[in-house]
Amino acid sequence: MSLERFRRAKMIVLNERSLAYQAARAMEDNHIGSVLVTGSGGLAGIVTDRDLSLAVLGGDLDPNEATLDEIMSEGIISGSVDEVARLMEENRVRRIPLTDDGRLAGLVTFDDLVLDGSVSIETLREIVTAQLEVEAPQKPAGALYPQGKARPAERAAGRSRALMRAKFRADEVYNRLVRDVANRTELDFARSERALIVSLCMLCRRLVPQEALHLIAQLPSKLHSQLDQCLDGPDRAVSGDAIRIEVGRTLGLDQQQATVALRGIFAAVRNTVSRGQIDEVRGQLPEEMKELFPIAA
Repeated sequence: MSLERFRRAKMIVLNERSLAYQAARAMEDNHIGSVLVTGSGGLAGIVTDRDLSLAVLGGDLDPNEATLDEIMSEGIISGSVDEVARLMEENRVRRIPLTDDGRLAGLVTFDDLVLDGSVSIETLREIVTAQLEVEAPQKPAGALYPQGKARPAERAAGRSRALMRAKFRADEVYNRLVRDVANRTELDFARSERALIVSLCMLCRRLVPQEALHLIAQLPSKLHSQLDQCLDGPDRAVSGDAIRIEVGRTLGLDQQQATVALRGIFAAVRNTVSRGQIDEVRGQLPEEMKELFPIAA
């Protein structure tokens, strides 16, 4: 079987610390059903549109806070073009990354096998059957369909646990951003938090509402309710100097201290939001404000 045409010079690959929201945007923008995930050791996993539905929506996770390493399928199976059909059946998966001398070279899906025509109907049937026989809470291993329904108490307990996990994760993501600001500005946690909110609110007011909403969506959810009040832009009176003056006034900082604080705040924001989103924000800012988000070398 020759699947050389499925080799790719460019792959849609995200980092394991990328957000579920970013994965969904990448799938929509590229009309694909999955993204590959890399970590410090190379290829780390895969996230599919089904993962986003079940793990994020079904698990009550916030897509703007859940990172891909929380929802991806790990222990990802990769192989050569000659092993694809066998690997799909044995591992009960529908996507196999192609490797060439250990390096990522492409991705083959079950749909590709159907369209390629070089795999027999019987082999395709065995792949589907193997996937359907995977054990689930209401479906024993080997069965093709669910055998019962979860009791109300079980559903309620599961939802309660999911909500507690989501709240803990929301707090941790928010606190991590504020601590990053504190480390960069040498302000305490409370003052870093105040400076962050003031700066982001003024930035959002400088953007058109739709772009501000896109930016807010990638920030920790605990900021959303506060920044939703900052969507009355674009206010062209907002400038880099105006933000600096307001941060200095709010925190009692002199001009030099406010400048250092502002650089630390937006460096932390840049470290939280995707590069593509930062580029979109920069595109709406006047030249003197683009320095808030300098282009990485």
